[in-house]
Amino acid sequence: MENFLTHLPGPLSVPSRRFFAVWNRWRHGRPLPEYRDADLTDLGELAHNCLMLEIRSRDNMPILLAGPGVAERIGFDPTGGDYLDLTTPENRAMRAELVLEQILQPCGAMMYYWLRYPDESILPVEVVCAPFCRDGAAIPDLILGCLTPLAHVTVDGVADPDSYMIADGMRFIDIGFGIPPANPNVPRRLQHTH
Repeated sequence: MENFLTHLPGPLSVPSRRFFAVWNRWRHGRPLPEYRDADLTDLGELAHNCLMLEIRSRDNMPILLAGPGVAERIGFDPTGGDYLDLTTPENRAMRAELVLEQILQPCGAMMYYWLRYPDESILPVEVVCAPFCRDGAAIPDLILGCLTPLAHVTVDGVADPDSYMIADGMRFIDIGFGIPPANPNVPRRLQHTH
């Protein structure tokens, strides 16, 4: 299998590249890493901003863990909640479809959010994610994501929920299985037509 790390999208930040390098080491030569391989201490400070989802069904995607940096930015700890509840009702089905694509044809993903705060400051963040299998399983049902702030902005308060409802510039990343045919930017395009 060709090393996908040499073909990561150009815009990816250094921390996001490190996330994929660590994820790739966790594979230990297998197609996908298993849950037991995910030692978040390997990610260093990135672990502070990680989120792990369990994909149970199209309508049930609980957040198994969220780093303290995620809670700081959105104002609550989403652990135990459903990832699909962090989007608009109109976008819920599309978000579910995009998450399912990442495990049905295993691939990574990258996306951007422009978090807005009460003091009118904006923090751009890059989010990358990659799939995992349960220990001993061959089909993934877990996704680990990691958020990286792209600016040194001092913010006051927590992000406006509207600013993290729909991602911008989403791309699938080939981790050795190709990429799904779905266009991950459909939700953003639909939002701008209203």
